[in-house]
Amino acid sequence: MLDDISYIQEIKHLSGKVGFVLWQQYDVLLASQKYGWETMVDYVAYMETADIKDIDSISVADMSDEQSTELAHVYNQSKVGLKNFDKLAEERGMLSIAGYSRTLKDSVKMVWFNQTRVLRLFTHIDDETLITKYVETVIRRTFGTDDAMKLAKPVPKE
Repeated sequence: MLDDISYIQEIKHLSGKVGFVLWQQYDVLLASQKYGWETMVDYVAYMETADIKDIDSISVADMSDEQSTELAHVYNQSKVGLKNFDKLAEERGMLSIAGYSRTLKDSVKMVWFNQTRVLRLFTHIDDETLITKYVETVIRRTFGTDDAMKLAKPVPKE
């Protein structure tokens, strides 16, 4: 356990099938201020190097538009890191990254929503405690450290 208060205020867990595959959806409300586009790009760039290998998807969308733009094929040809990927220079409403998590040893998709405190995570893993540890590690950027995959103290109720 970390000797610090969690960056996670609340997690809502849903599950559902897509075809024959059962997916778990975790909607995380962060105990922080709303984040913006630059923070979102920083997080996907961090995940690219810290945990996610074999990136299957990078997508962006506007909040008013249900259609997302898939950028993985352009990214995989560009040979630059996500921090320098020119297709992420323009601010959008949503940014997601999907691939194989080295830590969870499973597929994962993370979605950030601009000007919110919400992070959405999709995976096959049905284990809220494990996902809470994972998200805490993502938010704190502590992969590869002694503080990785640890729970923090709950956010105090007001």
